[in-house]
Amino acid sequence: MNDKLLTTIKVLAIVGVLMALAYRVGKVPLSTTIDFSTMRRNLNTMSARPPVSGEGGLAEGEGVDIDSIEMSEERRKELKRTRARTYVESAINDYYQGSYEEALRRLDRARVYDPSNYNVFKLSGQIFFEKSKFRKAFNDWERANQLPNDDNTISRDLDILKRLIRYSRTEIDRLHRLINKQPSDMIAKARLKELEEQMRE
Repeated sequence: MNDKLLTTIKVLAIVGVLMALAYRVGKVPLSTTIDFSTMRRNLNTMSARPPVSGEGGLAEGEGVDIDSIEMSEERRKELKRTRARTYVESAINDYYQGSYEEALRRLDRARVYDPSNYNVFKLSGQIFFEKSKFRKAFNDWERANQLPNDDNTISRDLDILKRLIRYSRTEIDRLHRLINKQPSDMIAKARLKELEEQMRE
């Protein structure tokens, strides 16, 4: 009888604890909010990163001018490098979406902030190459090759591009001679115009 009473008391105690826990869980809010207003007042987050537009890219002409903020020179350089990296990341997204002009615009902005960023020149060279602007592609890849990098393909790409430029120059000379002999050859004129566009700086 004593054992039955102890077992019943234990079971009732466990049930009571479980009910108390269930009651407490019901009273705990499902989400907790944290007030960051004091942190916002103490930190100037706008100077630490560039503004971003709604599409994930950078907004033109908005944000805080890095040069106007009082800070150490090393901090200023790091902020510029960070801003350049952000522009490059946006340009890569534009490139993969086929928005070459938008990507080039962002890369120009990144170049202003960090002219030693290898990825700026590598990507702009790639875009110019795909747009058949071989001289511009060569200039950017040549600059990328002069910057510190771990990319083994840039030298190979430059070598291929040099051969393509050499072929294009030879072809331009041949087409000039052909047009001088046959001024009415419209196909040769169209091809010459295309090649000269590719070789334009």
